[in-house]
Amino acid sequence: MKVHVKLFALLRQHHPGPNRSEPLAVELPDGAAVADLIPALNLPAQLVRHAFINNQQKTLDTQLAESDQVSLFSPVTGG
Repeated sequence: MKVHVKLFALLRQHHPGPNRSEPLAVELPDGAAVADLIPALNLPAQLVRHAFINNQQKTLDTQLAESDQVSLFSPVTGG
């Protein structure tokens, strides 16, 4: 299945393309979860903390479906 992934915050530096704001098309086996995107995109696991699927916050063990729009975020701090 193919999903589309956008990287945010500290994860953006791991985007392989010239335009880091463009979503990445990622092929995964059926039944894959959000966490399976981490090795597929060579992301540091400790930086992936929040995921949104089709604009809804989900956990990293949430199963993905064909054409899902996934946004991945690193830990967020502020003050």
